[in-house]
Amino acid sequence: MKKNLGKIILFLLLPFALFGDSNLASFALSANKKDALIKEPIEITFSADQKDHTNSMFFFLEVKKSDAYEVVLLDQVTNKISNHNSSTTFKYLLFPLKSGDINVDFDFTIKVASDGGLAKVYTGGRDNVKWMDTVNSKIEVPTLHLHVSPLSEKVDLVGDFTLDAKLQKSDINQYGSANIRYTLSGAGYNEKSLQMLSKIANVTAFSQVTDIASKATPNGYEIKREYSYALRSKNNFTIPAIEIKAYSPKQNKYYTLKSQSYDIKVSSIDPKTLVDNKEFPPSKSYDFKNLKDIGIALLIFLAGFVSAKIAPSLNFKRVKKQKFQDIKESKTPKELIIVLLQNYKSSISEKYIKELELLEYKKSERSFQKIKSDLLKNIM
Repeated sequence: MKKNLGKIILFLLLPFALFGDSNLASFALSANKKDALIKEPIEITFSADQKDHTNSMFFFLEVKKSDAYEVVLLDQVTNKISNHNSSTTFKYLLFPLKSGDINVDFDFTIKVASDGGLAKVYTGGRDNVKWMDTVNSKIEVPTLHLHVSPLSEKVDLVGDFTLDAKLQKSDINQYGSANIRYTLSGAGYNEKSLQMLSKIANVTAFSQVTDIASKATPNGYEIKREYSYALRSKNNFTIPAIEIKAYSPKQNKYYTLKSQSYDIKVSSIDPKTLVDNKEFPPSKSYDFKNLKDIGIALLIFLAGFVSAKIAPSLNFKRVKKQKFQDIKESKTPKELIIVLLQNYKSSISEKYIKELELLEYKKSERSFQKIKSDLLKNIM
């Protein structure tokens, strides 16, 4: 009576539920909605309960692939009620990608193992069914029918998101780069093809996308993604304002994510005046402030000299090694270009950036390791 009452309550709570039965097990399939919009998350729940208690039983469920939707497993929980009596619940997150009526089909397999079969693999773990002698049964599951409506407006994102932009500095020289980072946060459909900036005239751009967080939940993918750009030009330029159209199924509204535009001022500098990592030429005239600074520098030098006599020489080598660790750890020409643009702005690095650019665009036969080795020899 209680079991039947539970099924009635489940049927009333869910938009629709499908029930099935076999000699081995009973199962229930449900979804939290049967009508949805394109890329709106739908939670699908499938639970199977063992009926035949003669042997141990294991349940396996897969959603058949289709270009009409994208699906990911949210959770799978097995409850061992007693010996020869178990149940398993599967939860999936589905995103419809096409409008109209779509069908979702399943492969449901029940594997039955005798106690003798379990004993053979007991030392490898009771749930390791790959090496068990099992009797496998394919159980037919009714097709899940969903109706998907199109969005009335064209959007870039579906879900609830926020956008943050952070520019490192707006004044650079011709050897520097304007570094800007956009951070997208929220929950919804994981739009992997989204980009923040398109091509800017007379500007060389290097970009990198980093997933800080990406986790499937009943509300969609919880996302925190960083879009980093290093922008170089010989002339002043403008980073355009960003406008991303979005729709929130939860709030049933369209909205726009925005960021401001940024004017970047680029100053010229004579390469001959650059010394190693310095960005500006040294001053040729000195005033009393310069003399004071020199005196302070001299005291610092003397203090450093004494410390160097006391501290082990290996310590200096360790610090020097750490200083260029970011260069050594760069694995691709693109990564090394960004490192040089952000941390090593000099006439030396400028030369190697050009070589790396040629290598990145397949216009050079030099090896990446050779370029990196030559760079470290010249910059250290």
